Amino acid sequence: MIKRHEAADDANLQLNAIEEIALESGRPMSEVKKIYEAELARLKADAHVRDYLLLFASRRTREALVNGSGHQRGSVEASPS
Repeated sequence: MIKRHEAADDANLQLNAIEEIALESGRPMSEVKKIYEAELARLKADAHVRDYLLLFASRRTREALVNGSGHQRGSVEASPS
């Protein structure tokens, strides 16, 4: 069972990752957040071990933004900025 403080820590880590990716990519936080959350949800659905999900979601979000498509592997499509 996930404890309340662990969930808060994860939320802070996710927000930090989204902010960092937005700054690196020059994309709006709302666009990055939408892609990040879609990637994280997709990864969580199949994960047996969840230790590195935030790391993988960050990497896949960066890849989606670098590829210029704004989405990857069936995740949420982002609108152009």
